[in-house]
Amino acid sequence: MRRRSVLIVLWPALGSPRGAPETTGAGHLRELRQALVAASARGGSFEAWFTHMFVLSDLASSNTSSGEALILRADRSGKTEVLARLQVQA
Repeated sequence: MRRRSVLIVLWPALGSPRGAPETTGAGHLRELRQALVAASARGGSFEAWFTHMFVLSDLASSNTSSGEALILRADRSGKTEVLARLQVQA
């Protein structure tokens, strides 16, 4: 069995948005989209990003619910596609 390494990084771009309405700053959103494009282009691996529903909504250009997870990919132009939505069943 091949072991994979795990790297945990605190990333300000995934931090809680500020202001009203709560939106992700343009610089952080640009940074996230570029990282998603790069991650989508790599084969044989995945990344798990943990963030707030507001950040996910802004990144995916779609409404999300609290506690919901999205599986995303982006094409080279940065267009984000939602591949799946995962919700915790209470």
